[in-house]
Amino acid sequence: MSLETAGTWPAPGPSACDMAHRVTSEDVAEIAAIADPVLRNLRITQAYHDLSIGMAALLGPENVSWCCFGTWASRTAGRFIRGEGIPRMVRLMKAFAQRVPARIQVVAPDLVFRAVRQVGDNVAIGNRMVFEDLGLLYARMIQEYTGATDAAARDRALERCVAALRPGAAEHGGQDLLIAAVHGYHAAMRARDAAERAEHILLANLRIGLHEQIRLQEPIAQALVPVQVSPFTPPPLRRRLVRLWRAMATAHLMDVRMPAPDFQQTRRLIVQRLGADVGRAAPAGIFPPDLAHLSNIELKALLYDIDRTPNAVLGSAADDWAELGNRMNFVADLFRVWQQTEDLFQPPFSRDQAEAIRAGSLPAPTPPL
Repeated sequence: MSLETAGTWPAPGPSACDMAHRVTSEDVAEIAAIADPVLRNLRITQAYHDLSIGMAALLGPENVSWCCFGTWASRTAGRFIRGEGIPRMVRLMKAFAQRVPARIQVVAPDLVFRAVRQVGDNVAIGNRMVFEDLGLLYARMIQEYTGATDAAARDRALERCVAALRPGAAEHGGQDLLIAAVHGYHAAMRARDAAERAEHILLANLRIGLHEQIRLQEPIAQALVPVQVSPFTPPPLRRRLVRLWRAMATAHLMDVRMPAPDFQQTRRLIVQRLGADVGRAAPAGIFPPDLAHLSNIELKALLYDIDRTPNAVLGSAADDWAELGNRMNFVADLFRVWQQTEDLFQPPFSRDQAEAIRAGSLPAPTPPL
């Protein structure tokens, strides 16, 4: 983990609450239909932030919902969508070329641009695909639960939210995991103490994350196809080269960039490599106190299935981001470690940039600092 400083900012940004705007189902459909992938990504990132503030009004500000992780993952994805990964891609392809047969060691400029475009195109596909599902889910939850102040009203909101989802496994287009996640958030609203609430929210976030990663399997796999390998390469060698490329890309190319505590003033980002164990910006306990010792049986069962080291971050690094199990092992610890980090509620863009993005314009500067 490292800190990235992207210039300085002339004045502190506004508070998260100042930036909050209600995102409707109609907004989600409008954003998903934007043809320009750069603008669409900016709109998605801003919408996730707005949804995160709406969810905080329902769940409380002590824990973040999946929307906070979605905000910063989408902001990170924008770097690939805008083609800003060329220097790193060049370094990766040169390193890869040194480890493959001489006949495919050429790192030509056109190959680099093809690789960047391949990653960017598939990241953009995944960015929209997830938002169509989850943006709609959270917009509906906020609409239904806002103003539901008693148990009976919240139960009716739950019924309406669940009725709008498709039963079935995510692998076959179903939304059973999203249905279970809504029940988890509902239980969090009724929780008796802070630890119980935190565990319900983590369980819901992980179910959302699992649904998302299942849906993203094809775009991620396509993004990580090595462009240097000829289709005429013998199958055994091709499989070895694909595994090598994926491992190198996971270790050296891919990351998620979280906001540092002073992000509004400095625009500093905490760079979490996907191929490195999950960490934090400052020394602290591995997990927040409310999530250090788990008691929720469903949560412990899910972590048993997806987390290779359920109560430690050692071993959370991904070896191959194209494998679902690798991704969820990393995501499980990322979500648990960062769940009670209020820095994730910070707006991803300045006030002026957010206003331009919501109005359907590219902000200045582009890319945003």
